[in-house]
Amino acid sequence: MSDSSSNTSRTIALFDCDYHKFDEHLEFYTALGFDIVYYQKAPYRYASVKMDGLTEIGFYGARNDREGINRGGCYVDVPDVREVYEQLRANLKAYFGRIPVKGTPRISRLNKTAEDWRVNITDLNENTIIIGESLGDSTTLMQEEEARVKALQSKFEKLYASAYRFAYSKEDYFAARNTLEVAFHKYVNDGSNEYVVKARVLQAEVFDALNQRDRAIEAMTLAKEIVVSELEQAALRTTYERLKELEQKDI
Repeated sequence: MSDSSSNTSRTIALFDCDYHKFDEHLEFYTALGFDIVYYQKAPYRYASVKMDGLTEIGFYGARNDREGINRGGCYVDVPDVREVYEQLRANLKAYFGRIPVKGTPRISRLNKTAEDWRVNITDLNENTIIIGESLGDSTTLMQEEEARVKALQSKFEKLYASAYRFAYSKEDYFAARNTLEVAFHKYVNDGSNEYVVKARVLQAEVFDALNQRDRAIEAMTLAKEIVVSELEQAALRTTYERLKELEQKDI
């Protein structure tokens, strides 16, 4: 599997996956646009997939694969994550006729964190590939974000920042939901209208990800009922765009 024509070292991520779902697992990667560059069924199951300009990943079929065990992940740094994101979505739509955004396998929306723009891909065995476009030195940016959140006077805004990171950086929607529940129950009067709108839209997205569509609709309704100033409305442009996407989503 080595490329003798190149003297450049490279790293190939290696994930375990369910031996009995091995081929179904590979299908998702071919749907994304990866090519299968190595495949064997015996004496053990192993395959490698590659997408030019992105990455190569290897898979080992584990017979003792158990839910929640042997999960892997890697981060792929790219110069233009939006271009990659649109390509992956188009490939999935062409292959499956839809874009899987819930359950496994799935692809997340493109999200902005403190350190990057990123999209998370979770395969059938819950391995996660984060494809990101860096906004700068991650250590420095995270330190700056921690200092910014620590300096916030509003407890509501601090909890919103935590919930945002749970949802968009870690895809831990239960933690995001619970954090937002506390924010709205105890500290909603401590938040500006701008941040309350942001939190309601985030809450709607979290409920939607957890298949709680009725609660998502309720959160969206509450977000639209909040009166904001013209200045706040301008600051909330991307938030309202996301709200519109959620309203129009075909579940």
